Amino acid sequence: MQRFHRHYWQSFALFLACGLMQACAPCAVFSGEKDKAEQAAAVHGADSPDAAVTDLIAHLRNDDLPAIARSALPAELYGQVEAAWKDGRSRWPLTELPLDDSIPKMLTALTQADAEKKLQQSFAEQLSGQTRALQDAARGLGVFGKEYLGREGHYNLSQRQHYTQLIDVFSSWAAGAPLGDAARGKQSIGLLVKAAEEADISGDEDFSRLGLDASLERLTPLYVAMKQMLGLYGLDMEATLASVKVETVSETADQAELRVSYTLAGRPVKTLMQAVRVDGRWYLADYLEAARASLAAENTAETTGKTPEARPADTSDAPAGG
Repeated sequence: MQRFHRHYWQSFALFLACGLMQACAPCAVFSGEKDKAEQAAAVHGADSPDAAVTDLIAHLRNDDLPAIARSALPAELYGQVEAAWKDGRSRWPLTELPLDDSIPKMLTALTQADAEKKLQQSFAEQLSGQTRALQDAARGLGVFGKEYLGREGHYNLSQRQHYTQLIDVFSSWAAGAPLGDAARGKQSIGLLVKAAEEADISGDEDFSRLGLDASLERLTPLYVAMKQMLGLYGLDMEATLASVKVETVSETADQAELRVSYTLAGRPVKTLMQAVRVDGRWYLADYLEAARASLAAENTAETTGKTPEARPADTSDAPAGG
């Protein structure tokens, strides 16, 4: 459909991807001023393999997005990513999202002059009362999402299995949600525009200007608004957060396999993740790999002038994280 239709659906997809990726942790309700002492106390890594997941969940429950990035990476790697943010060479952890390149476009749409008026008008003209058409679009997005996972080479086996489950659950939920309801649409747009105004980020150049920590801090209200928006349509992310369980399946000196399970929209989701120990602290292996890859990709592009090819798909039977 028109531009708003794309941004509207990207908001749903981006939030789900962000909240339920490798940490399986949706963002909690924004509770006002943060405890700055608590935020400053965020440390790199976790004390145990299972805490590599549960610590990230705790930070999200405190609406502390900067602490998530800090906890997910060792100090040296975090510093490299932080420096790369300032000159635009990396956007990790935003690049964890399948639609990461759409985030600046969505922010631009939400912060344009008279954004709420224009988006409300677009919704009224194009989407209001079109619940069935939107539900059909949700099913179509599900099919597209699975095709995307099948052809992209940088997902390992466990990630593909995890994300396929999320797509199935999301498509099933959206296919029965009142997506064309006028009142919910109006309220959703109001939430997103207000949050974008609070974030005061209108595009990618602002990410470079603010840097990693401040950018994630500014994005917090927008993530919370998306969570609230999903709640309007019957998707209870708080219930999902409360259902997360982590079990250490196996552990050696420096590696561990974790079984993570949770309930999303009333349906069970399960995945295996890999944790690794670096300098005595535990981290999710996929986060370390993705952060390093974001730097390596930019360095390769700078030295060769070419965009690096995607890594071959993992065809092994052993899960490598999710």
